[in-house]
Amino acid sequence: MSVDIAIDQLPLPPLVQGWPVLGNAVEMQQDVVAFLVEQYKRLGPIFRVRAFSQEFVVLAGPEANIFVTQQGADKFRSYEFWHAFGCEFDGEQHLSALDGEPHAHLRKLFKPAYSVARLLSDIPLLVDIANNVLDSFQIGEEVAVLYLFRRIVTEQLGKALANHPLGENLQHIITSIRIALNVYVTKQMPAFMLKLPLYQRAKRHFLNLGHEIVAAHRATTRDKKDLVDDILAASQRPEFQGTLSSEEQIVFAALGPFVVGLDTVANECAFLLYELLNHPDILAQCVTEADQLFSDGLPTQEQIRAHGILHDAMMETLRLHSIAPAINRTVAKDFAFAGHCVKEGQNVLIATTVSHFLPELFPAPYTFDLGRYSEERKEHKQRGAYAPFGIGTHLCLGAGAAEAQIVLVMATLLHMARLERVRPQTKLRVKNDPTPTFGSAFRVRFGERRH
Repeated sequence: MSVDIAIDQLPLPPLVQGWPVLGNAVEMQQDVVAFLVEQYKRLGPIFRVRAFSQEFVVLAGPEANIFVTQQGADKFRSYEFWHAFGCEFDGEQHLSALDGEPHAHLRKLFKPAYSVARLLSDIPLLVDIANNVLDSFQIGEEVAVLYLFRRIVTEQLGKALANHPLGENLQHIITSIRIALNVYVTKQMPAFMLKLPLYQRAKRHFLNLGHEIVAAHRATTRDKKDLVDDILAASQRPEFQGTLSSEEQIVFAALGPFVVGLDTVANECAFLLYELLNHPDILAQCVTEADQLFSDGLPTQEQIRAHGILHDAMMETLRLHSIAPAINRTVAKDFAFAGHCVKEGQNVLIATTVSHFLPELFPAPYTFDLGRYSEERKEHKQRGAYAPFGIGTHLCLGAGAAEAQIVLVMATLLHMARLERVRPQTKLRVKNDPTPTFGSAFRVRFGERRH
C-alpha cells in the first residue's frame, strides 16, 4: 500500500462546533489565542475551525511546532496569503509570498542586512535617533506609545539598512501598509478601502520614497554597503531575474527597512513598556540596568546581546504578546499529522504560540515571570515551547536583530526619561490591526528628563 493511500484512509481532523454561518468567527475575533488554547486542550494538536465560508485546519501546541520545523519545508506554501499584497505595490515576487528556491535565494541575500551584527554596527547612530525623538517631546506632554516607538524604530532601520531618513513619511507608510495588510492578508477590511483618496495618497508617497532611496544609491557609492546596495548588485545576477528583475520589485524590496519594524519591534516595545509600568519592581531593575549600560558612554554590542534583566523582560513580553500568534499557510501536498489527514489546497493555521500558554511548559502561563529564562529553569528551551517569531522556512529573518533593537531602544528610553501611564486604571484591550496591538489607546506622559 502506498503512503498516499494510507494518508487518504486517515480521518479528517475534528471540527470545532460553532454557530450557523458564523462558525467560530466571533470567538476567534475576541481572542484568537485563548480560543485556540482551549481547543488544543479539548481536541489535541490538530482540529478544524470555520469562520463564515472559510475552513482552516489548525496545527497547535509543541507537537505542531516540532512537526513544522522538522518536516514542514515542502508541505506548506505562503503564495495564496501574501501574493496579492505584493501585487498592490508592484512587488509580487516578494519574500513573504515565495517558497522553495526563489525564497531561499532572496532570504540568503537579505540575511546579512537584517542580522544583529549589521544593525548594531553603528550604535551611536541608533542611540542618537532615539534621543532626537525623545527630545522632540516636552516635559508633561502626552504621546501614544505606539507612535513614539514607530518613530524611533522606523528611523533607526531606515538609516541603518537603507541609509535614508524617514522624513515626513511615517504616517504615509503606516496608512499604506496597514490598509493593504488588512485588505489582502488578514481580510479585516473591505477592498473599497484601497480606493480611498487617503490610501491612494499614502501609497503614492510610500512608493516615491522607495524610488528616492534607489536613485540615491545608484548615484552614490558608500564604503559601508547596506541592504539597498546588496539588492541593486543582486538584480544583475541570473538567480534573481524573477524576483528583482523589474524596477518596481527593486523599489519594494528597498522599502523593507521602513516596513519591518512597524508592526513588530514597535508593538513589542509598546507591550514591554506596558508590562514594566505594571510591574514597578521589575521596572526599577530595568532602569538600573539601563543606567549601567550607559555608564561608560554607550553600550556595546556584547552588552546589548547579554542576558540581563532587560533581555529577560523582552523575552517574557514576546511570549505573552507575540505579534505573530499564528501563521496562515496553504497545504502544498497531502500529509498526515497526529493520526489525521490534511489535504493539498487546505487553508492551515499554524498556531505557533499556543504552546506559550500551556502550564505544563510555562507554569502560571499568564504571569509575567522573568525567572523562566534563568539557567535553572530555561522554560523557553523546551522543544516546541517558544516561537514568538514564527517557525519553519519563513521564520522571521530579523528575529535576532529585532530582539537586540528592542533591548537597545528600551535601554535608551529608560535611561533618558521617566514615563508615566496616562489613566493607569483604564483596562486596555488588544486588537488586531493588522497584528495584535494596543493601537493609540496606550498613552504615556513624559515625567522628567533623567539624563
